[in-house]
Amino acid sequence: MPRAIRQRLSREEKRQETKEKLLRSAEQLFNQGGYEKASVDLIAENAGFSKGAFYSNFDSKEAIFLELLEASKRRKIEALEYLVAQDMSADQLLAAIRNSEPDSDFDFAQLAVEFQLQASRDPTFAKAYAKLNRNYRDSLIGVLEKLYAKLGKTPPTPVKDLADILMATISGLLLQAAETPANVRKRLISEAMLLILGISRDTSGGKAK
Repeated sequence: MPRAIRQRLSREEKRQETKEKLLRSAEQLFNQGGYEKASVDLIAENAGFSKGAFYSNFDSKEAIFLELLEASKRRKIEALEYLVAQDMSADQLLAAIRNSEPDSDFDFAQLAVEFQLQASRDPTFAKAYAKLNRNYRDSLIGVLEKLYAKLGKTPPTPVKDLADILMATISGLLLQAAETPANVRKRLISEAMLLILGISRDTSGGKAK
């Protein structure tokens, strides 16, 4: 491999490493003190970089927050898609959904109020946040369609409506149960999700189709 290409790859790899460290730093600080208290200076310092390094990778604190949020939502969709694709019975699939673990330490229950307020104050943030939610909704609709097909069940209402109801319910639970232990929140959200989908009770014991 030519030296110039090796050097370019090395620079790109180093930049990606810097970006990942900044993301981990932001996640840690958002969880510890909330969105408002986590300044760009603190995020950069906590990661071991200068403020300039932060702005070489992110346009703003809002941008790094939205990237964390997008990554978390994407991992949730990927986790559901993985479960739906497994060769297991309907009961096993529902148990797996109930017992699925959080994808990261990014605690959105603690941040839910803050990013809703931020969206109401900042039109640019609100626009990006709305787009992220639309993309998540579209992905969720696709997963729900696969889930009902696998279970051989008919949705109780159009899956587009179910996706909207699920997202609103989960947001509400995150807000209402912000001070509840994470394991309890997780259980409440899982049970609410299955109840809304109309698949909380499945006694067939057969193979999901």
